[in-house]
Amino acid sequence: MSPTVDHYRIVPELTVPDYASDMLKGVVSATHAAVQANVDRLGAGTPSSAPKFIKLLRDKKIIDDKNQSIATTNHNDTVAALREIEASMDANDEGVDSSTYGTYSVAGDAYVDIERAVKQLRGTLDDAKQAPGPSYDAAGKAYWPESVEGPLRTACAATAATVEQRMLDAATDIQRHADHIYNSAPANPTSSGYGGTTAPLTTPWSGHSFVPPADASTIDKIKGFAANELGVAETGTNHVNRPYNIDDAWCASFATWVWKQSGIDVDWSNKNYVPSVWSDAAHRGWADSDMSSARPGDLVVFGGQHHIGVVVARDGNTITTIEGNSGDAVRQHTYNLSGGNFTGVIHPPAKTPANV
Repeated sequence: MSPTVDHYRIVPELTVPDYASDMLKGVVSATHAAVQANVDRLGAGTPSSAPKFIKLLRDKKIIDDKNQSIATTNHNDTVAALREIEASMDANDEGVDSSTYGTYSVAGDAYVDIERAVKQLRGTLDDAKQAPGPSYDAAGKAYWPESVEGPLRTACAATAATVEQRMLDAATDIQRHADHIYNSAPANPTSSGYGGTTAPLTTPWSGHSFVPPADASTIDKIKGFAANELGVAETGTNHVNRPYNIDDAWCASFATWVWKQSGIDVDWSNKNYVPSVWSDAAHRGWADSDMSSARPGDLVVFGGQHHIGVVVARDGNTITTIEGNSGDAVRQHTYNLSGGNFTGVIHPPAKTPANV
């Protein structure tokens, strides 16, 4: 598995002088945390799931609906609110697995734009140190008046808004990229395209639901739920009368449904799109490109990330899978690990997380 690193790219620090107010320091620190969290989501290929910093600032009445700073005399409450917001940004920034770098070509382009916005904000903060520089109270203590700090808080909000808009653009670009891959992929893969053989589809689906024994292990449940669907076939283009129907290519929906029925409920960023499932799994440390580690209960992702199935058996250098949307049906296949066309396998997590 790929090593885990902290950040996709390190966002340059944003600093203000010691004489700046705690409120401005809080805005600057929270802005930096928000930008870093957004950048890491970008690197993971999931910009649409990035935290919404601007909304939190508006909710706390720190900026208005035009992203202008709101002056307040209640500094202590505002500083406390900013600390909560910064903690929220940090909680949404779980780092990025290095295997997700470059998953989407738009990541680098978007980062260049984000870095430019951050550098501009750094320049604005640095310029304020020089001109007008600090003011001094009667005791000779340096400070920045509201006439300086207000526009600087607005500049922070403007930068954060620019980053969030760029993330929305990146999400659109990634979806367009995904649609291009999907539209160029075979609609209903068969095992021959990946170096395997297919068991004949001799009988239709039984129509019965699978009820696992009370003492069944998670792996036994996965095998049972998958096998019970053998024979399910489309009644129309990409339509199956089963819970995993999405009226679209449904191999990923089938595989994640089998896991969910077995007690592994993972909130993938897009459970119906194989590259998203693989990218999310890599981010969590569950993806493994070493096919020698394949075992029953895994999800197997095929070359090109166009197709996914469920591993139900391992015999030496051979695996048996059950795959949805394979030749318009749920079918069983056999592959030689040294001769198949694979991206890798996704191992079930030790504990099922609430989110990916």
